[in-house]
This record gives sequence, C-alpha cells and structure tokens, in this order.
Amino acid sequence: MGRRFWGCAGRRAELESAYIVNVCYVVSMSIVETQQPLGAKGIREYIRARYFEPARQSRETLVTIRAGDIHRELGLRNRVPNVCQVMESKLLEKEAGVKVSSKQGPPSGRGTTLTVTYAVDLQRSGGEFGVDPEVEKGVLPRPEHPGVALFYALRGLGKDLYAAEGGGEAWLTKERANFYSPDKKDLE
Repeated sequence: MGRRFWGCAGRRAELESAYIVNVCYVVSMSIVETQQPLGAKGIREYIRARYFEPARQSRETLVTIRAGDIHRELGLRNRVPNVCQVMESKLLEKEAGVKVSSKQGPPSGRGTTLTVTYAVDLQRSGGEFGVDPEVEKGVLPRPEHPGVALFYALRGLGKDLYAAEGGGEAWLTKERANFYSPDKKDLE
C-alpha cells in the first residue's frame, strides 16, 4: 500500500469526506466535554421517576433497586459510591415518599451489589412518609400517635418508688453500689 497524502490534487472527494468525519468527531467531542456530571440530585430524580412513580401507579408497595443497575442505566463511570450514598439517603426517602425496608450488600456498603428494598407509600409522591399534605401545610391538625397517650399514662409511675428510696439520685447510687456481687474486687 502506498502512502496517501490528503493535500494532493484529485483527492477532493476524499478530502471532503475526511473533513466531514473530523467535523463530526469535533462536534461529538464537544458534546461529551460540555455534559455536566450527574450529581446526587440527578440520581435521586432518576430513581424516583424510573422506579418509585411507576410502582405507585401499579400499586406496588415494595421496590428493590440494585446500585449496579442504576450506575449502568445512567451510564456513569466510577460513581458507584455516589449511587450507593443516594440510595441510602434520608433525603431520597423524604423526597420520594419511601422508607428503606432492608439493605443487602458488601460490608463497606458501597458496591454494585448493594440492594435496597423500599416500602412505597402509595398515598404520596414525595415529602414526609405517611403524613397527609394538608397536615404538612398546617391546614389540618397533626393527629396524635396512639403511643403518646400510653406514654403519658406511664409517666410518673416510678415517682413513689424513688421517693421511698430517698430520691432518684439515692436510688441510682444504691444500685451502682450493689451492681457487683460481694465476692468481686472493689474497683475503687
């Protein structure tokens, strides 16, 4: 094969095609260089739109997502820890109206095999999990949790016990003194 010199006469068609290829290459490279890297917000929006919203529409209460799948679908490179962090974040739970049900993955918690299962709140598309938007806006009063009344009923239950011992501090001092059995060495 002989050498080709693109500047020679009679090679106009080859020159034009080479020019078009170079222009296409330059244009494609400029597009790649100007793309902004996808941050946590973009990953959260993608997970919400791709997984949680379709699950709500089909009335699914559990959604399982694998970090490697998100990383591949978004076409990311070397961003697995970012994807894992977003998947485990409280902000994703709050914005998407989901709760982490279970997590499985590598000991570091940052790998393509990290799998998170979310419980999807079918009533909400974002915001605080399980809270009515009207309550969140302050239009309706916040309902009291059933455990609150039980807590108030139990409150003060030990008052008489502590009073008989000389107060809470005296009771605690006595308990600490009797923590070890008599045959144990005195630690003081």
